[in-house]
Amino acid sequence: MDPKDFFREVSDLLTPLVEGTESAQLADDTPCDGFTVRDLIGHFTLGRFIFGAGLAGDDARQQELIATMPAQFGDVLGDDHHETYRQATEAIDQAVAGVADVNENVSLVFGEMPASYALQMLSADNYVHCWDLASATGQAFEPPEHLTEAAATFFSSFITEDSRAGGAFGPEVQVPPDADSFDRMLAFCGRTP
Repeated sequence: MDPKDFFREVSDLLTPLVEGTESAQLADDTPCDGFTVRDLIGHFTLGRFIFGAGLAGDDARQQELIATMPAQFGDVLGDDHHETYRQATEAIDQAVAGVADVNENVSLVFGEMPASYALQMLSADNYVHCWDLASATGQAFEPPEHLTEAAATFFSSFITEDSRAGGAFGPEVQVPPDADSFDRMLAFCGRTP
């Protein structure tokens, strides 16, 4: 799947879920261990700011974001989670539009990589977080099969025992043999569908 299309389609799913999240829900728990809804939105909002700066070649902005990263991801959001998410999405959308060749390397805070790989990483992460946010806030989420396939393909080589040991992903969860592809992907990421 084209990495820019993957990002756009996932963003089109994530944005309405953020917009549909009320302030009263921000303290609620999520399927992400130790994350409230506010922390979850803060996590992927900060990610959008960081990836946007990296894809735009703005190393100074990336360093500023890392240097000022709060102890709680939710604190990234300030008083208006909707507006801060919109700002992050605008920044990443502009950066993605400016990527002329997805095969060219970009510099992110955790290393150099092709822009295509950076977009796949962000998109797969945000795709799982669509489910996390929908589950935590009681919103509907219908995962499209082609996005599930793209995310599962990415995660199959990205998630390692080291990343699980480091806490980025939980242990793989067992699901019934007849589980659908989305539930199998969630389980591989350490979620209980």
